This record gives sequence, structure tokens and C-alpha cells, in this order.
Amino acid sequence: MQIKIFNYTLKITKNRGKYNKTWTPPNKLDAPEAPEGYRYRWIRSESLKGRWGIKRSSEAGFNLVKPKRGEKHLYPTITEGKFKGCIGAGGLLLASVPEKLFEERDRYYKGLN
Repeated sequence: MQIKIFNYTLKITKNRGKYNKTWTPPNKLDAPEAPEGYRYRWIRSESLKGRWGIKRSSEAGFNLVKPKRGEKHLYPTITEGKFKGCIGAGGLLLASVPEKLFEERDRYYKGLN
């Protein structure tokens, strides 16, 4: 719709619902898709170091996840220390756990209750 006032022409348009999506805040715990046969789990970094911690993550049956070359800016990464280059946020590290090990562990803890 155009309105002509004196020497000016005003053009009025309607919003066609272009921005109907609701905004959601970014989540620091977003993770990439796990490969087939694996699951991703967040593990507290304090449990991996120190006197009582696990010396190697491979001893526990999981591996820490590092972002691929093009994904470094998509996921929060640790920039210094023992876990440099791994995906992590707020004291948590992303680890890949084989599906079989995850199911065995899940069955064990369900049996305790």
C-alpha cells in the first residue's frame, strides 16, 4: 500500500509471518551425533584426575571426544591443561561409550535399586 503525502511516498507492508519461530537460548551441552554403536555421555573432569581418579579413560572403557576440523567453533572446547582440545564445558567432558558397555552398566545399576 502506498500513500502519497506532499512530496513523500510512504510504502506500508505487512509482516508475512517470516519470524514466527520462538527464540531459544544456546545450550553449552549441545553435542555432535554419536557414531553408530556408541553413545555420548558427559563426565565430570574431576573424576578423571587426582588421587582417586582414573589414570586413563581407556581403562574405564570410554574415550574423550575431540571436535573435527570444521566443528571447532560449534562446540565448546578445553583450551588448556590435561584435556586440551577435548569437547567440554563447566567441568564436564564429552566421552564416547560403546553401546554394549553402556547397556551392561545400565543393567548393573538398575539391579542395585
